[in-house]
Amino acid sequence: MELIELTDELIRSAEQRASGQPFSYFVKNLKAIGVDNYEIKVRNHKRTYTSVTGDKLVIPGDLPEFECAETFELDSVKAAIKRNQEGITDYPTFLQEIGAAGIHTYVADLTGMMMIYQGPNSEYEYEEKIPDV
Repeated sequence: MELIELTDELIRSAEQRASGQPFSYFVKNLKAIGVDNYEIKVRNHKRTYTSVTGDKLVIPGDLPEFECAETFELDSVKAAIKRNQEGITDYPTFLQEIGAAGIHTYVADLTGMMMIYQGPNSEYEYEEKIPDV
C-alpha cells in the first residue's frame, strides 16, 4: 500500500465516493489511503483521522453543536446504531440520537475492525464489529 499524506481533500473525496454506499465501503476507502483509525466528537462532528504512520489530521466540526447527555443508555445507543445501519436515520440524526443516549465520542479502529462508542467517562462504552469489507 502506498502511503499518502492525509489531507482534508483526500478525506472528503473518500466520504463522497462512499456516499449512499454501505459503511464498509467508506472503511475500505479509508484503509486504501492509509487511515488506521478515526475519532468523532459527537457534539459537533469534529473528526481526527490517524494514519498508519501516526500522522493526524483534524477536521473541524461542521454540524450545529449540541450537548450530549451525561447518562449512558446502552439500549438507546444500540437502537440508534441499528436505525442508522438500516437507513432509517441520516448521519446528523444518528449523532443526535447517540448523543442523547450518552455517547460523547466514537472511534473507528480500522485495524481491529471495531467501532467503540464512548460515554461521558471511560467506564461507559459499547463496542461493535465493523462488517467485513
